[in-house]
Amino acid sequence: MIKIHGRISSANVQPVVWCLEELGVEYERLDVGGPFGGNDTPEYLAMNPLGLVPVMEQDGEVLSESVTILRYIMRRYGGHPSDPMAAAQIERWADMSRQHIYTPLIPTLFWQLIRTPATERNTAGVTGAVAALKQSMKVFQDLIEGPYVGGDKLNLVDYQIGSLLYRYYELDFEKADLPGLRAYYDRLCERPAYRDQVMVDFMGMKVPGA
Repeated sequence: MIKIHGRISSANVQPVVWCLEELGVEYERLDVGGPFGGNDTPEYLAMNPLGLVPVMEQDGEVLSESVTILRYIMRRYGGHPSDPMAAAQIERWADMSRQHIYTPLIPTLFWQLIRTPATERNTAGVTGAVAALKQSMKVFQDLIEGPYVGGDKLNLVDYQIGSLLYRYYELDFEKADLPGLRAYYDRLCERPAYRDQVMVDFMGMKVPGA
């Protein structure tokens, strides 16, 4: 059985467990990181010296890094293309998202709007992140050629980027007018596994004064 170490409130854990749920792969998730701790023990650091979540264990092997874990799951269980170029055409957008969507959204906007008192916010950083997301989300919207990026079936990009849209839409900042993106998100919200594994209320993480 697959074992996932990581709290469900983590934006890096959510795409992994959402993917596993959609594919019907049996797994166990352990609450690690954040308020649960456990990611600074010698045992955990032996699996991931950075002490970050998620970590996946299966058959005596260990993987870390969310996109790497997703790639493995999709290759083994999700029908990811075996042809190297076909696979790379999908994977490049998942890789793009880490720099151009995840970075402005999670360690910048989420941290500044939820984890930082308003009086201490990096306003220039917020402004830059908002501008970057307007551009990146327009690019992502143009990738959606059917119900999902993968057409009628979810693919690696849907799991990686789609899992970020809950925070994208719930956070209070100026967004580009992208009706295709909103319609895509609404379709994701209709999926039970998305609601259960991704739409996790994060307002309990909001610090006083934020």
